Amino acid sequence: MPVYSDPEIGPVKLEKRAVSRRVSIRVHPVDGVKVIIPRSLSYDEGLRFFVQKRDWIIKTVARQKKGIADAEARGKAVSLLGDGSVIRTLMSEIVFRRERSGSMLQASGHRAAGNVSPNPEAGRTAAAAGDGIADALKTSISTEMIEDVKLTGRTWLDLDRPLFRKTVVYPDIISGKDIHGLDAILRKALVEILRQEAKLILPRKVGFFASRFGFRYGNIAVKHNSSNWGSCSRKGNINLNLNLVRLPEPLCDYVILHELCHLRYADHGQDFHSLLEKLCTDNIVRLSLTEDPYIRTLVPEINSSRSVHPVRRTLERELKSYRLV
Repeated sequence: MPVYSDPEIGPVKLEKRAVSRRVSIRVHPVDGVKVIIPRSLSYDEGLRFFVQKRDWIIKTVARQKKGIADAEARGKAVSLLGDGSVIRTLMSEIVFRRERSGSMLQASGHRAAGNVSPNPEAGRTAAAAGDGIADALKTSISTEMIEDVKLTGRTWLDLDRPLFRKTVVYPDIISGKDIHGLDAILRKALVEILRQEAKLILPRKVGFFASRFGFRYGNIAVKHNSSNWGSCSRKGNINLNLNLVRLPEPLCDYVILHELCHLRYADHGQDFHSLLEKLCTDNIVRLSLTEDPYIRTLVPEINSSRSVHPVRRTLERELKSYRLV
């Protein structure tokens, strides 16, 4: 795929697609800028279209960067990872730490409580390499239980009340100037933790809601997508983004309910939205009986909404403020 290097925007990918009828431009905060060109046209014609739209692209990129910066400030996006970084999930508090002594922390597993399986990545070692960083660099993950739900009886998940503290340790051999190379390595470790936690949490949630509301589904896949939180195929298979475990529980549930509703309605018509509103309302009422403080922040917004579907609309707006890893 040809790539044009713009002095201000950076790499611009030029991609030909047989199904495209006209030149179009995609600007994505993760995937970058891409020019989609019909096979009948030349790359030069696609590049000329890019030049015509360059001012709009620059403004769009700047707006996206501002949105990401705002999300990072509010803890809704993951900023550059390094020593002392903390990421919270529905299951864990993930802490990144540089091992200054030169000896890697020995990872040890702890059995989880309640309906949570033993931590699958305890003792796991992930190797990754970034630009300017030795290929031998490894990260080590250790796990400490914070709350035993068998003793506390808690039945809901809360970003501010993790069940575990997972410490990702990396050796003190990286130049402090290579922050982007370090970030790339630590993100790989983070993604693996998110993947394992998502595989524990999300299928159970799908099963719970399917049983509660009478849905029948096919396979469940946990994926690392950069453009959507979830999808549902015509065969009834559900794909869910591993980033869902970084969301407050009501938003995680909203995405799952959204995909389950597609089992009955493939489009986003009135029947789909009415069903989704009904199920989301039921779930908000269920969660409001717990001590989850996030629910208390949603209720006033729901009550003041003028939307025909106030619960769905409020959850959708909240979801849009989060950014994928």
